[in-house]
Amino acid sequence: MTLTNWTLALGGLGLLLLGMQMLTDGLKAAAGGHLQQFLERSTQTRLRAAASGFAVTAVVQSSSAVVVALLGFTNAGMLKLRQAAWVVFGSNVGTTMTAWIVALIGLKINIGIFAWPLIGIGMLLQLFRKQKLSGQIGLAIAGFGILFVGLDTLRDAFEQVTAIVPIEQLRITGIGGIALAVVAGMVLTALVQSSSAALAIVLTASVSGVFSPLAGAAVVIGANVGTTVTALIASVGATAHAKRLAAVHVLMNAMTGISALILLVPMWWVAQLLSGGEQVTNISSGLAVFHTLFNLLGVALMWLFDERIFRAVERWYRLPPLRSGEPRFLDKTVLEIPAMGLNAVKQEQNRVLRQYQIRLRTLLRDSQLTEVTEEDIATGELLQHIHDYLQKLSSKSLHGDEALHLAELHGYQARLVDLRELVEKLRAASSSQIDASLNHDLRAQLLELLSGSEMSERPQANWQALVSSIRATRNLLRSTWLQQIARNELSPTDGAVLIQLASHWERTAELITALQA
Repeated sequence: MTLTNWTLALGGLGLLLLGMQMLTDGLKAAAGGHLQQFLERSTQTRLRAAASGFAVTAVVQSSSAVVVALLGFTNAGMLKLRQAAWVVFGSNVGTTMTAWIVALIGLKINIGIFAWPLIGIGMLLQLFRKQKLSGQIGLAIAGFGILFVGLDTLRDAFEQVTAIVPIEQLRITGIGGIALAVVAGMVLTALVQSSSAALAIVLTASVSGVFSPLAGAAVVIGANVGTTVTALIASVGATAHAKRLAAVHVLMNAMTGISALILLVPMWWVAQLLSGGEQVTNISSGLAVFHTLFNLLGVALMWLFDERIFRAVERWYRLPPLRSGEPRFLDKTVLEIPAMGLNAVKQEQNRVLRQYQIRLRTLLRDSQLTEVTEEDIATGELLQHIHDYLQKLSSKSLHGDEALHLAELHGYQARLVDLRELVEKLRAASSSQIDASLNHDLRAQLLELLSGSEMSERPQANWQALVSSIRATRNLLRSTWLQQIARNELSPTDGAVLIQLASHWERTAELITALQA
């Protein structure tokens, strides 16, 4: 290849990656928060979750982008591991759409007839409707056109390869040759950070005769396994939720890759049969069929072994205990989409509130308390993590409901800090002082307020009624203690302590009620 051919290939690769990035970014921006809503509604069964993953990836044209988003959704508590995993399995099948688009359209017809107009129309929409939905769709349309221009450029460059590199030299022989082709596919995907882009490159090269059939099939296997690199990178330093989903993704693709290697020859024979024969012109279609068979094989394997894999990764990556100051939901993945970050912060704040409820019930000597409690909890550390995340979210560009939600979370955080101070003051009192600050009625009212099994179902009017009862009981106790002080039955110092503790109980009830609103 001459320098011109090399620069042509490099330029084609750049256009291909740029087109895919623009397509993905445009469609993600156009979808906005609708992706979350769609996945929450469409992942109730394995089949529905897989179908959702297929549909989203077929539209967005990037399984890596979908998997990274799912890491965030899982972290934020929006999706359970099993729901997100089956979306990933379906997403793998969705990547086959890229292969079919390239094989049936990009390599079969004159790309310039529609690619250049798409670029023009898309960029005009982006230019004049930048802040609108149509502007984001325009970006995606332009990206689609650039993607095909990149494919056309790559095809022209690869045609020069066959003149100096005989196909026979690239025919794989033996286990070593197959392994080398698989590694080549993994490296290619790791470098371009997109299995869809890697497959487009492989298919474009194959139609020019660069790959022999089995070599191309082995590279396809490697490309599918290599796509897990993106998920692994995204999960570095992430919470257990993200690591579990990344591990499921790796195990699924590794199991499928090993199975496909064992069945390589019969799978390629089926792909060749369905694509029309051994001619070089049919190799790209054959590889598209092989890629589809590979991912369908993966779904079939997961249908049989998914629960075993889920149980394994849940053992490997355990969630931090309730008392831990380590976040369960907050990491870099949930900052990708502001809605995920907001939900993740809310999950962590609820975790802090649940622990303080346990602490208060412990101070009240709740006989119904069955949860294991710890003498000390790193809530200060966890509250600091939440505070830092709120600052990061505040630096994002939020509008409308998201901005209002962030403001509410800041208010919620301030109440949690106030509650922490009150709990620490109550814990600093002796057991005898705590008992003296409570009569039977006040203890019963506080325990009713803190009853975990009923809190979520209790109407707001009931909360207010309980707070009013607690306030009335506290006023009655205060009046009693003041009378005892006047009669010298209670020392002023002890009376002041009891009055202060009762005030803390009342304020605690008010904060708990406000946090439940």
